[in-house]
Amino acid sequence: MPYCLPVRRFVGLVAVVAACSGLDALAPRITGRAGIPASDAARIVAGLAATSARDAGLIEAYATSKTFTILHDGRTSVRVVAALTFTAPDLKEFTVLESRGSDFMRTRIINRMMSTEVEIAREQSRKRAAITPDNYRFGAVREDGDAYVIEVEPRRQDEVLFKGQAWITKDGFHLKRIEGEPARNPSFWTKHIRFVSEFMPVNGVWMQVRTVATVTMRVLGEYGLQAECGPYLMSMALDPSAK
Repeated sequence: MPYCLPVRRFVGLVAVVAACSGLDALAPRITGRAGIPASDAARIVAGLAATSARDAGLIEAYATSKTFTILHDGRTSVRVVAALTFTAPDLKEFTVLESRGSDFMRTRIINRMMSTEVEIAREQSRKRAAITPDNYRFGAVREDGDAYVIEVEPRRQDEVLFKGQAWITKDGFHLKRIEGEPARNPSFWTKHIRFVSEFMPVNGVWMQVRTVATVTMRVLGEYGLQAECGPYLMSMALDPSAK
């Protein structure tokens, strides 16, 4: 079948993006370069760790919709709309509401993408994928408007890790954007994978809202993946710092 080859590529890509939806509470050890001292870089990442831990404690549950689209040769091959719910500490569930396009690509790619995201949300899987010193090295730091940008390098060739950059807001140290490629190329047939994932504030915490990715295959050419979330309905705990 002509669609067999891309399956693992997309699943591996979404594993990376799902893994980066939240950060572990541990502060990474990094070396400051590109004009920003190591002490400032450490402060940025420590702030991000503190913010991430706070946000994780605030979110009791949420519900949203997630739309997956796979594109090839300028045409939509698959479009799936699913309801996504999360219940703290680590339970995610998808329910498909609408599906159009290839049944094969839906069952072999989109369904597996959703199951991978559910698995990554679990506590043990999060440790393997978390942005911590055990999983990553951290390099150059620069400024980009309202955010700091930190170079991220994986410590091992693992499909749930990525190599690229993370944008962290100057105000509040929130994860704003990640951009890069999987730490491990899933197959000889994959020439290149590149993704951008964006986060925006919802009820005071920053949630993943959009991912756009390109997968270039040696035989089948270029595929595009889009995944969009929203709106979010949040159930929040009382913030102790607000008392």
